[in-house]
Amino acid sequence: MIKVIDKTFGVLEAIVAASPQPVAPTKLAKTLGLTVSTVSHILKMLLDSGYILQVSRQAGYVAGPKLPVLSNMANFEGALLSAARPLVDRVAQSIQETVLISRIYGDLRYVLYLKNGNPARAIRPTRAGSDDLYRTATGLLELAYRPWKEQLALYRKYHTAEVLPGAETTEQLQQLFADICHDGFFTARKRDMGIFAVPVFADGKFVAALGCNLPASRFTPAHNKKVIKILQGAAEELSAALGTHEI
Repeated sequence: MIKVIDKTFGVLEAIVAASPQPVAPTKLAKTLGLTVSTVSHILKMLLDSGYILQVSRQAGYVAGPKLPVLSNMANFEGALLSAARPLVDRVAQSIQETVLISRIYGDLRYVLYLKNGNPARAIRPTRAGSDDLYRTATGLLELAYRPWKEQLALYRKYHTAEVLPGAETTEQLQQLFADICHDGFFTARKRDMGIFAVPVFADGKFVAALGCNLPASRFTPAHNKKVIKILQGAAEELSAALGTHEI
């Protein structure tokens, strides 16, 4: 039963991630490592339930009406998102780059809201939850506010040196997290982009990471300083708004 559920949600998440572009059954099967017959069976169930819509037999499927309805019913992280959305939109417009807010649930990082401020860079999450805690600025910043025992356990599970310069030992890793908390932000160069993250608090308790990324060509000391200042200002404003809410 668990494997069937995993396969079903895998198909659904792949369709949602690609929407509004349709995905064909053959592509889903290849991407997820499933047989076409298995995918076709799952697609029929999702279609009958209203989770997806069929564009055409050739083009494939897109997300259906049931998903946004369920999202509205759930009102997930309502206080956080109602306060964060306008701020994220404003910052994305100000720096003209991609800005997001994320939280860790369990062992995965979830992007709760994202706004693209640069039309030339259409960035969007490809999965509902990602195990990229040690490969993203927001993931590392969120980990910095977790207990050391949890940081170390997730390091051993998901470790990558991609954005961890100088963290070759557990002592260096612990110091990295201490530095992040002390500085109040994290930034690094990651392949062809620069990544940033700052903390958001509610009543003095860490609740989320506000982050952004920009092309490597704009990742310069002067511009980075400006971006961090804008992000920190927005995070402080959001933290003040959340001070009266339970998160």
